[in-house]
Amino acid sequence: PRTRIAHRNPGTWPRARGKREKEQRSAAMATPVAAAAPASAGAFVVPERSIFCDQDMQEFISSPAYRDLLGFVRQLSDSVRGLAISGEYPVGPVAVALEAMLRDMLAWVDEIPPLRQPMRFGNRAFRDWHARLVERAPGMLREVLPASHHAAVEELSTYLCVSFGNETRIDYGTGHETAFVTFLFCLSRAGVCAPEDAPSLVLRVFTAYVRLMQRLQEAYMLEPAGSHGVWGLDDYYCLVFLFGSSQLRRHAFITPESIHSPEALEEHANDYMYMDAIRFIRRIKRGAPFAESSPYLNDISGLPSWDKVNAGMIKLYQGEVLDRLPVIQHMLFGSLLRCTWQPAARGGPGGASRIPGFVPTTAPWAAAAGDRRPPQPPPRAPTNAAAAAAP
Repeated sequence: PRTRIAHRNPGTWPRARGKREKEQRSAAMATPVAAAAPASAGAFVVPERSIFCDQDMQEFISSPAYRDLLGFVRQLSDSVRGLAISGEYPVGPVAVALEAMLRDMLAWVDEIPPLRQPMRFGNRAFRDWHARLVERAPGMLREVLPASHHAAVEELSTYLCVSFGNETRIDYGTGHETAFVTFLFCLSRAGVCAPEDAPSLVLRVFTAYVRLMQRLQEAYMLEPAGSHGVWGLDDYYCLVFLFGSSQLRRHAFITPESIHSPEALEEHANDYMYMDAIRFIRRIKRGAPFAESSPYLNDISGLPSWDKVNAGMIKLYQGEVLDRLPVIQHMLFGSLLRCTWQPAARGGPGGASRIPGFVPTTAPWAAAAGDRRPPQPPPRAPTNAAAAAAP
């Protein structure tokens, strides 16, 4: 049975804080993605960062890029409403090729086993896996894309390579998950995928991506990037639950409460992303009660319908992912997802800002032997207040 906890209301979702933000949200949710003609061969560029400060963030929230990306996510979500993974929907050749590409990448994990090291999180073998991805991504995409779109390989491969976690920090989070959906968005913008491909992009390609990420998490112990711990939805994902709840809207017998049935999870996990995600969480956190390890998801299971869950997930994705500077500051912009404002600074693909005083986030294992990054300055001494607050 579901355990209720006192500190979280299942009906509570992130809300816009002001009139301007509410207007921006409404416009983004109401505006469909505009159809875009394939860019000319000379128009593609290497994407780069364009969000470095709060002002850039506000420009992004009010930009066509925000509107179109959120609209694309909503279209993907709506396209799988009531569909099982094994159900009937059109599957085009690009979706088949992308799924096969992700399966090949999954096989690399067996070829690059984890290293024996004292630290639990951040196995350095992930860097070798990621280096192979960077090396092979352009060639793999040339095999996936029609010859008429090979000019877009450099731009598209940049999005692909940042979708599987950060190779320096050896972490993964909702920003990387968003990068993969941005990759799918750019495929659609380039004219590689048509609107009727949306269900297969979610149920065949995105699910293959999630299976690969789950394997990478377990094999290389990727650190959660920017996780809120038990106070957040999940350590790694958000879109899995958004798309997965859409699949289950108006399902005949699977309800939000069904996540508490081990039998239901085993029976339906292969067909429904939400059930598979819960099963995965229960497996990797089996030492703790679900209500304690995932209180947010536990409380969401008390909602009366999947329609309510899905509507809340859209708000959550906006409020906790797209609207959050720490998550979205690493988003890349090119010719397919355009930056329409003048950024505060410029950085390369996933690169550091040149704002004075900016210090990149560094995990303890990032300074392992063999790294050739410049040394970071020592941490500043804590203030008396900070020291007093420390456990």
